[in-house]
Amino acid sequence: MKHFPKFIVLAITAATPLLASAGQWSGPLNGIVDNVITQGYESYTDSSKTLQQRSNALCSTPTKDALKKAQNAFQNNALDWQQIQWLNFGPVTYFMRYYAFEYWPDKKGVTQRQLRSLIKSDPAIMEKPKFWTSASIAVRGLTAIESLLYHPDFKPMTSNEQCHLLEKITSHHLESATAVTKQWLDGKAQDWVYDEEGAGFDSEKVALEQFLQQWIEHMSAVKDAKLETPIGYNSRENLKLAEFYRSDLSLRAIQKNLQSYREIYHAGSPSLYDIAKQKDPALADQFEQQLTQNIKLALQLPSDFFHKNHTKNDRIALAKPLVKSISNSQTQLSNLVTQLGFQIGFNSRDGD
Repeated sequence: MKHFPKFIVLAITAATPLLASAGQWSGPLNGIVDNVITQGYESYTDSSKTLQQRSNALCSTPTKDALKKAQNAFQNNALDWQQIQWLNFGPVTYFMRYYAFEYWPDKKGVTQRQLRSLIKSDPAIMEKPKFWTSASIAVRGLTAIESLLYHPDFKPMTSNEQCHLLEKITSHHLESATAVTKQWLDGKAQDWVYDEEGAGFDSEKVALEQFLQQWIEHMSAVKDAKLETPIGYNSRENLKLAEFYRSDLSLRAIQKNLQSYREIYHAGSPSLYDIAKQKDPALADQFEQQLTQNIKLALQLPSDFFHKNHTKNDRIALAKPLVKSISNSQTQLSNLVTQLGFQIGFNSRDGD
């Protein structure tokens, strides 16, 4: 995503370790890397390949059935992205890949303008070495692909130039996903943290700190940017600010995010849940129950929640329990991580 609103201020610093032994954080760290991040990127790469193949098939035989298959492939790929979207750390930071994978929110229609410019330009420029790694993040990933497949101004079925651009973007998109996956398979999280002062530090704990920071920030973004902002929870309603609203994935994306949080919490042996259970059993179970409640409430929202056939007041009333639940999750996760020996400064918006 292009950016998340800065609704929280978060600083994590190493404090007194919970246990005296070395490698105390290897269980949850390695579990999250292996079971959430690496597996998530492998699925994302597989569906990126299918998306690229379906796009090529559409351009080869431009039929309504081929377009539908390309759109279905896009939806699968976009939902796979939700599994790993919480983490802007590691290989995905190269070449602005994280923001290129999804340029959102695009409040000024930058993606559409730049796509039109590319369509009118000489196709040969897209063949130049390193063109895509230096191209605008607005035209390199899912947001651009969604526009070409769903925006009424683009018709890849009838325009060779637009379909050629779709092929090029999905090809680069696959290359980027493949590269990130390979780097996670070949390396480890500790490779991406550095001891700038040379005083020595616990690289496992610092890497896990980064994961925890990313998790809490993403939790805030789901509540604020994905849910509250488009429905006008605290301001003016603008459903076009919902994530992937053209492909009708806005609600499913939130549901996928919330499901991934439980996977983070339980990944590894011992997992974060296991370690928290030893330190503060009541808080560990409370957070577990809250994560489960988030999923339950999100699944209870009507499938047309982001459609115009609901009034603003009705939509807010439907969303309020989930907004409060996610907000409670943020507070509990902050408290939990503090109990585990990290010091967190956390400020959320009032009124939740």
